[in-house]
Amino acid sequence: MTSKRRAVVVIGKAPKPGSTKTRLCPPLTYEQAADLYSAFLSDCVDVALSMNWDHVSVIHPGDDGARSTLGALLPATVRLIAQRGSGLGDALTDAFDRHLAEGFDEVVLIGSDNPTIPVTVLETAAEALGTDDVVLGPTEDGGYYLIGMSASHPGLFEAITWSTDVVLAETMARAVALDLSVQTVESWYDIDTVDDLMRLSRELRELPADVAPATRRELERLHRQAD
Repeated sequence: MTSKRRAVVVIGKAPKPGSTKTRLCPPLTYEQAADLYSAFLSDCVDVALSMNWDHVSVIHPGDDGARSTLGALLPATVRLIAQRGSGLGDALTDAFDRHLAEGFDEVVLIGSDNPTIPVTVLETAAEALGTDDVVLGPTEDGGYYLIGMSASHPGLFEAITWSTDVVLAETMARAVALDLSVQTVESWYDIDTVDDLMRLSRELRELPADVAPATRRELERLHRQAD
């Protein structure tokens, strides 16, 4: 039996002071927030690579200099894709259309604001795609940090109120309207606010040292700067 070809796609962006993780400013400076996001992205990409699937990509807005910035930050084995269109809906549609057209049987997308995401959720997502059309990983703020499909369903991303607490609910409603079966995996959280960052810092003290190593190093550096 031929094994399935699987791809992990990370939804990311080039870290730029003043446009990346600005909800953490203050207390962070714009430069510190951008550096911290760089660490988040690196850790999320490392999780994707640790799956040892066939392919890992980062899809990102095609801003000036984005490719060179990301290329300097991420391993050379990671494919960088400037998304077609603009906004999250276009990024998700483009990611699935591209990878499925290239012959991958299953494509799982994850965000870049979840550096402690465990590999087990990706494994569970792959299992779910054996029986369901869509797999979603809910976030605590009403969105989702993971979505997987084995066929392209661009209608799933239409009429969604992005960056709100109804993204998951609206996506589930779209799936019902399109007659798509959905399975969810473990809920997780994005690091968007100072409270989220404090929670992350507390949890990292309890987690194994190999979880989110880049984020740990950056948080330690920020702590030293504050002393």
